[in-house]
Amino acid sequence: MAHKKAAGSAKNLRDSNPNYHWLKLNWGQFATAWNIIVRQQGQKYRSGDGTYISKDFTIHASIDWIVSFRKRAFVRFDGRKYIRTIVDVLPEGTIQDSPSTSAPKAEKKISKPKAKPISKKADESTKPAKAKVTEKAAPKKKKETQGGDDLTKIEWIGPKIAEVFTQNWIKTFADLSESKVWDLRNILSENWLSQHDPKTWKKQATLAKNDKWDELKTLQDELDWGK
Repeated sequence: MAHKKAAGSAKNLRDSNPNYHWLKLNWGQFATAWNIIVRQQGQKYRSGDGTYISKDFTIHASIDWIVSFRKRAFVRFDGRKYIRTIVDVLPEGTIQDSPSTSAPKAEKKISKPKAKPISKKADESTKPAKAKVTEKAAPKKKKETQGGDDLTKIEWIGPKIAEVFTQNWIKTFADLSESKVWDLRNILSENWLSQHDPKTWKKQATLAKNDKWDELKTLQDELDWGK
């Protein structure tokens, strides 16, 4: 038998640095191929263009370009929607800006001066006022025919949603009535407006297209917050 005590075998002698999670490269930084952009547990960040995801959910750059992020809505199996951040590595000219654009602000600033000349007309006599109002009413109608119908007459469609629809070539009541509800929901979710439900907008647009304003008003009175 042995006369010497056996030596112990330790298995925890390794001392490696931990792989800290979260962002390694931020928006606008230059990434080379194989660089780590995000370390994460789960898929809070999704892989997009110019990136790939490994088995431990780490997102790497596959090309040498600039890091950018964007939001995208996903649909669960039960129909509920949730938003995730997509990581892209794209050329500098193709990086998408933040969802808040300056276009709606510019339109609001342009629409305010239109109301000021009307207040000046009230101070003048009635006869020239009528002539001036008719002169300015005509160009307004021309702008509506050129740019499309006033989509804000649909219940729960405001100026922001109307602008988003015009950017996606939905400018008239006919275009809105012929669109699919699923396509409208995708447009809204891509522009951070997924809280709105467009399932009744097609029916309202059909009535507006056929100039059935009385039926449209009764329908809107029956609706609950546009749903």
